[in-house]
Amino acid sequence: MLHESSLLHDDICDGSLLRRGAPSVPAAFGVRIAARAGFHMAGAAMQVVAQVLADNPGVFAGIGEAPGVTYADRLSDLSFGQLIETLPPAVDATALRRHYELVAGAKTGTLFRLSCSYGGTAGGADHDRLQALMQYADQLALAFQIMDDVRDIEGGPELGKDACGDLDRRVPTWPVIEWLALRPGARDMWLSADTSSATLQTDLVESGATQAARVVAVQATETAGAALDIFPSTPARADLRELLQQVINR
Repeated sequence: MLHESSLLHDDICDGSLLRRGAPSVPAAFGVRIAARAGFHMAGAAMQVVAQVLADNPGVFAGIGEAPGVTYADRLSDLSFGQLIETLPPAVDATALRRHYELVAGAKTGTLFRLSCSYGGTAGGADHDRLQALMQYADQLALAFQIMDDVRDIEGGPELGKDACGDLDRRVPTWPVIEWLALRPGARDMWLSADTSSATLQTDLVESGATQAARVVAVQATETAGAALDIFPSTPARADLRELLQQVINR
């Protein structure tokens, strides 16, 4: 429910007309209803979390003790990420990479960290293992977001929404950052109002920027997989590693 609520608000912010091949909620029912539905789903999700915590006080007694582990007290990072995404720095590859990692860690990473923190705590993970799960979640989030951006540029019927939405809004996604670093004259093309999204899409793919972005995503999954070495070999660990492959291959 928390994830779905974030998608509702994401579609509002981005003006997306499609989600998973169907009309988005704001497109079908209007922005006001979509916003209210998103808030309701987030509140309902937190009610479920609160009930689980209340029903299992012993299991969750140690919440907040492990440094650097995200729980519901960091939930506002989701909206923080959405906000700062609209405030990119100057067109400089190094600054844009830092900004991108900050946004991905806030928008996508928060959801993954919450899943890992509450799941790991429920499973009795100690502080070191909880911190390893946070590293796994952050790297998974980075890979997930990069691959999402690659798919947005490359399009295809499996995308479930209109391709190149981020290019239309001139959002500096990771493939764009790679393109700015690789392609002479890319900065001028990016800043020019005369450059169409279709031109940018073609140039991004032909320059090798989307492939370079894939390489970074794969490296992130390798780092995430290494973070799981602290856990014994179990079906659960195998599932988390399989998820990394699904993110790259989806």
